[in-house]
Amino acid sequence: MFVPSAFSFTDTEAQLAFIKTHPFALLTTPDLQTTHVPLLVRQAGDSLVLTGHMARANPHWKTLDSTPVVAVFSGPHAYISPKWYASKPNVPTWNYVAVHAKGTVSVMDDEALPAALNELMQAFEPDYNPDMLGTSLVEYQQKLIRGIVGIEIKVDSLQGVRKLGQHKKAVDMAGVCEGLKNSGDHESLALLDYMQRHDIGYAD
Repeated sequence: MFVPSAFSFTDTEAQLAFIKTHPFALLTTPDLQTTHVPLLVRQAGDSLVLTGHMARANPHWKTLDSTPVVAVFSGPHAYISPKWYASKPNVPTWNYVAVHAKGTVSVMDDEALPAALNELMQAFEPDYNPDMLGTSLVEYQQKLIRGIVGIEIKVDSLQGVRKLGQHKKAVDMAGVCEGLKNSGDHESLALLDYMQRHDIGYAD
């Protein structure tokens, strides 16, 4: 990933927090196959591990045998109009936040998959308790679990980018924030919220 030094996002804890907040990744392998998949990140000893699953009907999983991969986690992004800047001249651009995780992926043993699924459910539904499921629901889950394949990625490196106009003058950043606020669309407002929470631009 091309990351100009002004936009480099290198703090590991912040990168991990970003992944946890934006867990829906684009998983890419060297053969250019891609799969959209939610991934959980956790510390395993001295290593970082991403876990998830994909449909067994998806042929992509059959290539995931000690395969190098890139998992792309994307955050808020939006078009930035040159009209929003106070200084002149300027050109249109696109601001965004992303983290790339590079590593090696392997397919889980079937025995490990139920625990991984419970971990996924509890991450998104904190009150989820598999012990409270009725017999019919357990049987239904056991039937469906045969249709998915668990995957595990040992992360070798993380690379992050925050392209948010940090190199611009304060008055220009204020104009960008105002433009995002007035645009009213979901992505623009999400980007504005991210900028405000990370003290980039201005807080209003």
